[in-house]
Amino acid sequence: MIMKRISSIAFAIAFLAAIVLFTGYGSKYISMNVAQNIFIVAGAIGILLNLISFQDGKHSPLYSLLYWGASIVLFAGLVFRIQHWPFSSYILIGGMILLGTTFFVPTKRIDGKEKDEELLDNFE
Repeated sequence: MIMKRISSIAFAIAFLAAIVLFTGYGSKYISMNVAQNIFIVAGAIGILLNLISFQDGKHSPLYSLLYWGASIVLFAGLVFRIQHWPFSSYILIGGMILLGTTFFVPTKRIDGKEKDEELLDNFE
């Protein structure tokens, strides 16, 4: 539970750094090099912590593994794009295709370990 919160904070920080990188807003407060490093480090921390704790979620392990694998490929493509390395477009497209395949994978757990804590599901 604590790892999920830390990863959420890391994703929020990486998202703010991505806004600075890709739109230029806030670049007078933080340099592009610093925003680039914050994006890479915070994004990597968020993805790694979510990968470590993906068994704790309410989704099936196959769905979680495919979703986070696609997220890693997309993150790598963004890093390639920021660093101006070759093949960044191909990596981004591959990550988007992988992420698109997650829409066709069942998301519910079948093994009985389902953690459905939504309020409306408790009223039967």
